[in-house]
Amino acid sequence: MKENLHSFLLDLAIIFFLARLLGSILARFGVPAIIGEILTGLILGPSLFGLIQANDILILLAEIGIIFLLFQIGLEVDLDRLKKTGLRASIVAILGVSLPLFGSFLIGYFILNLPALVAFTIGGTLAATSIGITVRILRDIGRLETEASQMVLAAAVVDDIIGVLLLTFIYEFAKTGTIKIVTTFTYLFYILTFFLLAPLTAHLIALLIDILARKLKSFDFVPSTILSLIFILAYLAKRVGAPEILGAFTGGLAFSRRFIVPFAASLRVSPLTVASVKNTIDPLVFVFTPLFFVYVGIQINFQNMSFSPLLFFYFLLFSILALISKGISGLIINGTLKERIFVGLAMIPRGEVGIIFAEFGRLSGIFDENLYTVMIAVVAFTTLISPFLLKFYVQKTRLFEIAGLPSSFKLSKL
Repeated sequence: MKENLHSFLLDLAIIFFLARLLGSILARFGVPAIIGEILTGLILGPSLFGLIQANDILILLAEIGIIFLLFQIGLEVDLDRLKKTGLRASIVAILGVSLPLFGSFLIGYFILNLPALVAFTIGGTLAATSIGITVRILRDIGRLETEASQMVLAAAVVDDIIGVLLLTFIYEFAKTGTIKIVTTFTYLFYILTFFLLAPLTAHLIALLIDILARKLKSFDFVPSTILSLIFILAYLAKRVGAPEILGAFTGGLAFSRRFIVPFAASLRVSPLTVASVKNTIDPLVFVFTPLFFVYVGIQINFQNMSFSPLLFFYFLLFSILALISKGISGLIINGTLKERIFVGLAMIPRGEVGIIFAEFGRLSGIFDENLYTVMIAVVAFTTLISPFLLKFYVQKTRLFEIAGLPSSFKLSKL
């Protein structure tokens, strides 16, 4: 154990250096830094040199990194804007899940003659948007604060919840051969209850921190208290069936300056406390978050991928479905055409959520190695292409604005 830990220290040294170096180099040429971090995983992992394996320690640190990132995002979210996008975001999320889910089922079951459970699990793999990757892409291209991005963020949260319910549904069906609606609705009840109570509880804790800071005239205890709260909320979220990252996100929302306790508008966290929390979390996000995206790259193993014509056809078919189904989800909202396209493009990356589904399919025997390979390839494709699509699209619309084209061609609120 000690020898493994000793070797892992060298792994961490290589990961931290190479991820930041590649990310900075690509950012210098206008490519989102996240691509450099994922490429680091591909280079160091089994896809290329096989120097680093995704062991338990790396997985834990990667999870901590994405937990910190979602807490930070919650802290920066404009709640008023998020509330305004609530209905539209829910529609985007529901369409963004149902289109790839049922599209994959129809193609897999009726066209490719795959078993119903296999076709449905393919749909589950392509259904959920990766909130962690989406948020990082939007930040890299400087669009996280826009109203359209806030809608994407809210939709990705809903997406993740639906994804968890889908996984529960598929797991129960694979295990028992029956559909247990009661189990699914029980999980949904737990998750919604958590989302209602967690921000309120965390906000009360934030107010307590405020009071203690004023009494003690010191913020020295804030970092350890914040870390404890983040990990507790992540733990509780997992206990009720939601992803840990959504627990951290609710904690960040609770510390937002715009968070108001119902019937008590005066109960706000002071700017000094918010600044102290931000000063605590920002360096942690900067250090730990790249580990998550390196881990995503390590999880992708191109060495195991067969490139037969049939599998390549499967890859093309499901990749096109993955792009179009998410893209369409943004087209139904109110707003300019450019807002709709932006939302659709931002919903494309599957990332770790798709990997979890694919891994479940493989371990449960639903996917054979070939189909598992295809699904991982599709997930990798959507993860890697989304930053380029969004970057290109944003640059193109800026050119329209610089050229002085009519307002109908301009981005609204972006």
